[in-house]
Amino acid sequence: MFFIFIADIAISIVALFLMLLFRYGTENVATQWSTHFIPFIFASLIFTITFYIFNLYSFRFNKNITEFIGSFIKSIIIGLCFSILIFYIFGDFFKLTPKTNLLIFTSIFGIIDFYFRIKIKRYFDRQGFNRKIILIAEEENNLIQEIKDNKNAGYTTIDTLKVLDIDKIFSQNPDLIVTDAVKENKQIFTLMKKGVFVYTIKNFYEEVFQKIPIKDISKEEALHYVLQNKTVFNFFKRSLDIVLSVTLFVIFIPIFILLAIAIKVTSKGPVFFKHKRISLNDEEFIIYKFRSMYIDAEKNGAVWTKDNKTDVRITPVGRFIRETHLDEIPQLINIIKGDLSFVGPRPERPEFTPQLSKDIQYYDLRHSVKAGLTGWAQVNYKYGASTEDALEKLKYDFYYIKNRNIFFDILIILKTIAKIFNY
Repeated sequence: MFFIFIADIAISIVALFLMLLFRYGTENVATQWSTHFIPFIFASLIFTITFYIFNLYSFRFNKNITEFIGSFIKSIIIGLCFSILIFYIFGDFFKLTPKTNLLIFTSIFGIIDFYFRIKIKRYFDRQGFNRKIILIAEEENNLIQEIKDNKNAGYTTIDTLKVLDIDKIFSQNPDLIVTDAVKENKQIFTLMKKGVFVYTIKNFYEEVFQKIPIKDISKEEALHYVLQNKTVFNFFKRSLDIVLSVTLFVIFIPIFILLAIAIKVTSKGPVFFKHKRISLNDEEFIIYKFRSMYIDAEKNGAVWTKDNKTDVRITPVGRFIRETHLDEIPQLINIIKGDLSFVGPRPERPEFTPQLSKDIQYYDLRHSVKAGLTGWAQVNYKYGASTEDALEKLKYDFYYIKNRNIFFDILIILKTIAKIFNY
């Protein structure tokens, strides 16, 4: 989707020209261009960042028009708000604090870009955009089903082979080969020389689905992910946790008070929910949340989290604060204390971890990093309600553990914000 990104930048330049033409006339466009160009390029980059956060540069935007429209409108509104903030803070540096101009620019950019993306979507729908794959695997592999289950990924399987057959491959003209036949080095090299992209199954799975195929990695690989030296990263991660959690705690104090009153008035019981969870090195800690369930919700023992709309244990206020994730606000206290990080695997309940560790390979290794208020699994997958869900989320957790860095943490935080806006 790099083409779409370049198109967005080009459209923003056209929108800037049209805004200046509308505001200052043909005689003054050249004069005003030099003043407005750099500040509005910054504004354009803000819009592209919000597009990225809302998945408008992924293949998903091409598949669901309703989801696309909602995400596009939210991106434009949030981009405008951040642009106003940037101009307000750095107005002296830019020597420009536009108000009307920014609104006109955003309107023109939004209309043209929306029209362009709709045209692109219709073109893709007519022509077909999925890249063609031939899968070569000696044994039955669940990758085919994974591709079928994720039609938004942009790939389609045109054939499956048990052995590498170069003539048959060339006759079908695939875009890429996905194989576990790594021993066939000479034949693979022949394919690559002919311009065919070749992936191992594990590399393809990780790159396309952004998760790790747990069942296909060795113990040595799994240990390598968790034993990487991340001393500098851990220092900056903890610094980010402290600064961000203290700042948000102060900002959310009014919401704290309002939610506490709403919870207390609408149902019996305490305002806060306290529960044991597991974090780094299997250590237990007490997690804090706003209470979203009735006080006798688990009188018969712990159960998996259910869908918010059908779970009868949840109070009316609780349903709202769960959907908007406002019930998580008190966990800022856990972050300040050091029990949690902002980003990491979801802290699991100790009642479930022994069985999950028994049923799922490498499950214990997720506790080699500190648990998080949000995480890669949380922004990509639903609430876990079974062992199968826990396995799927572990694939995302391992992807985070393998690739963790401060920029990835910031991206996850931004995607979490976008997910809240998608409520």
